[in-house]
Amino acid sequence: MPGFIKSVLIASTVAAGTVGSVAAIGTGFDVSFPGGTEHVADRGPSVVRMAPIAVHIGGWTLKKKKNEDKVVIVSIAIDVPNGDARDAVCRLMPRLVSAVNGEVSRNVLYQDTWKEALTGSLGQRLTGRFNRALGRTLINDVRLQAHGSKAEAPPPTCAAAV
Repeated sequence: MPGFIKSVLIASTVAAGTVGSVAAIGTGFDVSFPGGTEHVADRGPSVVRMAPIAVHIGGWTLKKKKNEDKVVIVSIAIDVPNGDARDAVCRLMPRLVSAVNGEVSRNVLYQDTWKEALTGSLGQRLTGRFNRALGRTLINDVRLQAHGSKAEAPPPTCAAAV
C-alpha cells in the first residue's frame, strides 16, 4: 500500500503542476472570441489613402501625343463611412489598384492631356468600379491627384500587408 500512495502523490503533483503551468501561460495571452461582448468602437467616417500608383499613359495607339510623359504618378484618397469599411478597403487594396490602372489609362486615351483625364467624372466612375471590385458598397467618394514623383505623393494610410 505505501507504493500506491506514493504513486498517487506523484501523479497528483504532476497533474497540479501541468494545470498550473497551462493556467499561468494562458493568463499571458489576451484571447477574445468572435461571439464575445467586447466590441471595438467604430471610428466613424475616414479617408483611406492608397499608395501612389504609376499609371502608364498613352496606351497602345498609333498616334503619339506630344509633350506628354509616359508615366503619371496618381495619388488616390477614398472616403469610407466607418472603421469596418476602412479595414475591408485596406485588406482588398490590390483589387483597387488593378481597377485604377485600367480605368485611368483607358480614360487618358480619350482626353487631350492626362490632366484633363484626372478631372471630370473619373472619381465617380472609380467609386462605382471600386464598390464592384469589393463586392459591396463601402466607398462614398474617390479623389485623384497627379504628382511629379512618388516622393511628392502623400503616404498611404493602410498598414503594409505582411
